[in-house]
Amino acid sequence: MRPFYRDKDNFNLLPSRSDKRDHSLKKATQLLALLLLALIVVSCTSRKRRDEQGLIAKAWHNMNAHFNGYFNANEILEESFLTLEEQHVDNYNRRLALFPFMAVENPSVVNDELDRAIEKVAVVVNLHPYSNWTDDSYLLAGQAQFLKQDYETAEKTFRYLVNEFRPRPKRNRTNNSQAGQEEEGPRGPQGRQTAEQTRRERLRARRDAQKERDRINKQREKERREAAKERDRQRRQRIRDRRRGIRTPRVVQDTSLTQEPETTVPDPEEVINEGPVGMISIFNRTRDLGLDGSEQYGDNPEGYFLRHRPAYQEGRLWLAWTLIKRDKMDQAQLILEDMRNDRGTASDIRSQALAVQAFLYLESNNPTAAIPYLEEAAAQANTRQQRARYWYIVGQLHQELGEPAQAMAAFAEVIDAKPDYELELGAALNVAQNDYLSGSGDAESALRRLEQMRRQDKNQPYESQIYYAMASVSLRANDQAAGMDYLRKALGSNTAGPAQQQEAYRLLGDLNFEAADYLAAKLYYDSTLNVMGRTDDRYPQIEQRRDRLTDIAATLQDIQLKDSLLTLSELSPEERTALAEDILQAQRQARINRTETATDEPGFVAPVSGSSFWAYDSRAVRRGERDFSRVWGDRPLTDNWRRSQSAAFSPDGRDDDVEIHSDGPAIVTEDEVANIFSEVPTTDNERNTMRLQLTEAYFNLGRLYRDRLDDNAKSVEIMEGLNQRYPGSNFEAESWYYLYLGHTDLGNVSRANQYRDNLVEKYPGTNFARAISDPNFVSDANNEELARNQAYDRAYALFEQDQYQQAYDLARGQQAALIGQHPLRAKYALLMAMSTGKIQGREAYVNALRQVVAQYTDTPEQARAREILRILGETGARLPGGQEGSIGGDFKESAEELHYIVLVFQTRDVDLNEVKIAVSEYNQTYHRQDRLRITNVYLGQDNSTPVLVMRRFQNGGKAMEYLRGTELNADEWVNADILGFETFAVSQSNYREILRARSIAGYPAFFDENYR
Repeated sequence: MRPFYRDKDNFNLLPSRSDKRDHSLKKATQLLALLLLALIVVSCTSRKRRDEQGLIAKAWHNMNAHFNGYFNANEILEESFLTLEEQHVDNYNRRLALFPFMAVENPSVVNDELDRAIEKVAVVVNLHPYSNWTDDSYLLAGQAQFLKQDYETAEKTFRYLVNEFRPRPKRNRTNNSQAGQEEEGPRGPQGRQTAEQTRRERLRARRDAQKERDRINKQREKERREAAKERDRQRRQRIRDRRRGIRTPRVVQDTSLTQEPETTVPDPEEVINEGPVGMISIFNRTRDLGLDGSEQYGDNPEGYFLRHRPAYQEGRLWLAWTLIKRDKMDQAQLILEDMRNDRGTASDIRSQALAVQAFLYLESNNPTAAIPYLEEAAAQANTRQQRARYWYIVGQLHQELGEPAQAMAAFAEVIDAKPDYELELGAALNVAQNDYLSGSGDAESALRRLEQMRRQDKNQPYESQIYYAMASVSLRANDQAAGMDYLRKALGSNTAGPAQQQEAYRLLGDLNFEAADYLAAKLYYDSTLNVMGRTDDRYPQIEQRRDRLTDIAATLQDIQLKDSLLTLSELSPEERTALAEDILQAQRQARINRTETATDEPGFVAPVSGSSFWAYDSRAVRRGERDFSRVWGDRPLTDNWRRSQSAAFSPDGRDDDVEIHSDGPAIVTEDEVANIFSEVPTTDNERNTMRLQLTEAYFNLGRLYRDRLDDNAKSVEIMEGLNQRYPGSNFEAESWYYLYLGHTDLGNVSRANQYRDNLVEKYPGTNFARAISDPNFVSDANNEELARNQAYDRAYALFEQDQYQQAYDLARGQQAALIGQHPLRAKYALLMAMSTGKIQGREAYVNALRQVVAQYTDTPEQARAREILRILGETGARLPGGQEGSIGGDFKESAEELHYIVLVFQTRDVDLNEVKIAVSEYNQTYHRQDRLRITNVYLGQDNSTPVLVMRRFQNGGKAMEYLRGTELNADEWVNADILGFETFAVSQSNYREILRARSIAGYPAFFDENYR
């Protein structure tokens, strides 16, 4: 109980003397707290210079910078790394990505989070510029930009980091009281120089560099004077020798040592701006000494146990990484060599630099040089998974170099590292293959080993991958049939993922292409492109090969169809009915089989345990589907299909068109037979027409084999089969010409001469016979075409010289001399129309332009004529589909200009505000830092074409990156199919041309040609 005493004067209860002492102590504590608070406030004022910050202010800034902004931004960055790594799926049949987070197809999925991280560290830099976490904030911002694949901006960020936050070297104090002791001079946070120190250091460095330059220049000037004196002395000596009759050979001067740049020591300011060259290397030629003879900075890389480590070294590493992605290999190589040779580089940074060095060689397509760095990086890796990944890539590189023994040893290292099972299984499969390839085993033993692995329960989820490995062994053993069978099994396995599918489809396509089965190859290439991402480096090559096979595959299918139809046309009615019954029975059985195997299909719902509802019983559902199919067949999904209003309803409750028995063949009606054989020719005239179409198809196929694939053997086979099956066809002369060329290229001289003689004898006046017999025919034809083009140029020049009548007459005469659909006919027609307008006026001009539009379809001249009609205000000047014609020729290649993105809508009935909101939300998610602005304009004479314009992008490449992002993130982009619009990237100058013409016409074709 607290003691109290009574005040005699006022009778109040007052504290005792001991409480008074406690009260005084409390007041003193409060005053001290207020004083400390005042010191903190004074210390934290923004007016103080960096070197005037007190310890409390530094601690306050460091704490807030770290735990308020940087910590949260770093968490976001780590989550983004994990998201990208999880999104990437390794394809163990191809070289693994050294860094999975860089190999994702769509990195924009984390753009929104990375933008948030950049905003947070930007706040840290602005509010706490002198904290220890400022350089870390710049490092994090550069890493976020790197993950966004904005390598140009990331390079600028990392360069600023390594230039502005370069650690100072240690200096020896010259103070008498502390002579001989090393101590760091006054610094800002994390060892950075204060502003005053930085200024003094740069002035001193500039003076030292200038002194060195002056010394070198004086030395060179002295050497030049001495060399000039020596040359003058030798000249006088030669003169004296000539007077005496002595020929003295001229002395050849060795200038290899004097031809140096004027200045060998660079300006430190220039070095800092050029890149991450350490300050030490500017002034010394030795790597172990600092400016004043002390040890180099960073000589104790592990000395940051209780101190904050600067981000300088890590920033240099990421700068080298970024330079590699920007194809600046030489600059990156200098940085990486400097970091590896510098004993002050931290151990973790050094091990990462080894991996980045290997990455540089892989990007430079130099796998041999990358292998030792990967092996060293694996030896220093921190985790088993990382070590195993490096060794796996080493094994794959040895496989590419044809070194199976070394590859097998590398994959054995992967297994010893005990990584995740998928990586371990991939290594085991490669060990089995390389054991055979190295000569220590045979193909049969390798296949038995792989088959044993496939049967193991733990490998059931990887059955497709094992089948692919077995296919590889069979193909290397030259057993193509077995290899293709294993590939089909890999595709048929329900464990085949997209990566496995694309490899199997691609390999089957290549095998069929090499076997000249072009139809199957084209179909396999189609399947490959459906599952392969566009970022795959093989995509363009496969797409090009697929496109070359497209016309060939279509022609082959057309030939097969027409041959089948002609064969069916020879059947009797009874044979057709029997065939129709077989077809319907096969279709019904296929439906039943699909129903019975429904549990293996994606989307099958397993029964819910504990429920008695019939729909949860999969067996009951399948039983009901089978019973329904047996009785009613494959019915379309229509409402009330059993009602009497149905066209196929009969009074007895069954369909009239077909009677289906559960245990017998289908009874087919005449209507169904007619429907099945609807395309079969029935008359002689129809059969003859189809035979003529077949001859053309066969000829086109033979021509495509030669022109598209350079396959002369197949071309000869098809052409000779055409002439044997359809002798005397309309394509006989041209087919003989192709046979002559094909046999000539194949070296069959006698067969080539035979077709040459047949062609000259039967078709002597044709161009094909002239091309064979007259060696000057091709050059004469080229000269004739050149003369036609020159005639057109003369006519157009007359038009430009205002000689409209002469231009019209010349164009009319030249057009009449052209045969067939020559390209110059449309050009002459447009030129005559323009001349008519100048001669006869507007009405004749409009009529002539309309004639060009009607006569020359799908030509540039038709599009230009329509555009001129639209400018003249004439109706009917629109292209089919509502698009307007194009004058053409006004757009220029300007990929380095500022670019816009334009959304051109097909109709005015669109809510532009709604579209703006959708585009803005997309930009907020994926392009928050780009500061894109959206406006709208209207094109067309009646403002009937709404256009959204998005400004602006630095160049055409940035604009196309935006468009590729909208394709990858189509679910979050505006739905073009519903709103009806097209999206283009357009340069600033071409956008002005569009506004001037008030039409987008002509630009889509220009865009496809120059951007797509």
